[in-house]
Amino acid sequence: KLHQDIGQLARITSELQKTAMALRMVPIRQTFQKMIRLVRDLAKKSGKRVQLQMEGEETEIDRNMVEEIYEPLVHMVRNAIDHGIEPPEERRARGKPEEGTVLLRAYHKGGNIVIEISDDGRGLDREKILKRAREQGLVAEGEELSDKEVLHLIFRPGFSTAEEVTDVSGRGVGMDVVKKAVEKLRGRIEVESTPGEGSTFTLRLPLTLAIIDGMVLRVGDERCILPTLSIQEALKPSKEQCFTVTGKGEMIKVRDELLPLVRLHALFGLPDGRPPWEALVIVAESEGRKKCLLADEVLGKQEVVIKSLGEAFGAVKGVAGGAIMGDGRVGLILDVAGIFKLSEEGELA
Repeated sequence: KLHQDIGQLARITSELQKTAMALRMVPIRQTFQKMIRLVRDLAKKSGKRVQLQMEGEETEIDRNMVEEIYEPLVHMVRNAIDHGIEPPEERRARGKPEEGTVLLRAYHKGGNIVIEISDDGRGLDREKILKRAREQGLVAEGEELSDKEVLHLIFRPGFSTAEEVTDVSGRGVGMDVVKKAVEKLRGRIEVESTPGEGSTFTLRLPLTLAIIDGMVLRVGDERCILPTLSIQEALKPSKEQCFTVTGKGEMIKVRDELLPLVRLHALFGLPDGRPPWEALVIVAESEGRKKCLLADEVLGKQEVVIKSLGEAFGAVKGVAGGAIMGDGRVGLILDVAGIFKLSEEGELA
């Protein structure tokens, strides 16, 4: 009887959660349609011919997210027209239609909403990005970077390849501001580009700001939740994978890459002197960087409702909020970007 009651309660709770979610969701159509006039005005100003195509306008998004993504979308559409789409004569010379295309596409995938902003313009210039990054001191002379790493340089603070700020691309707001806005929504941004064919920026955002998918970790006697969006993989390293590097501290070799180790025990002020091969390591990613987070145990995966910890805890680095766990205990939701920052500032040593 008790098992039946618990099962029924779980079903009712699940239905309530679905209903609450449905009330928060609105189609992205209105946000997309605001771009029609923007594209028309920008094309006129820049002397280019541009058509806007939209797909997935019925895709639903958390109403609290709508306002937050508007400015990043405006900036990326401006960028596509200013830096991507070529003037009609240049397109004609390249054998392309004189009218360029900007495509806005939205769809749901794996518990996320995905928004793509594509253009069929000239694409990102790898050499130009690398040259400007070296001029700005972001990349050392002679340092070799993969194509993906070069493209991700555009998200570094203050980076721009434009020689001058135009009316079209805005007031010199860089892609770093777009990236910060997306990460504030617990999302991530990626870019793909083919020279001469165009670029695609992909935003992956949680379906709702109120609920996250997380991996529940045990760190000492504490429970914490690591958002699955930040997790690359979990492993138990062997002794041979663990190193101590002078000036860099503990490192773990994962797939031929040496990654810094961050002990989560330090975040909670707990002692932990164990070697990494006796614990569990989670490879986490933030802002294109990866680190290994050391914990004791994975207790499972859970969908949790985020609770604010109030003003007193608002400024605690490394913590994004709290959640009531299934057993009634409170677990802290970890902020991976904040933890990375703390470790780099030496506060988690």
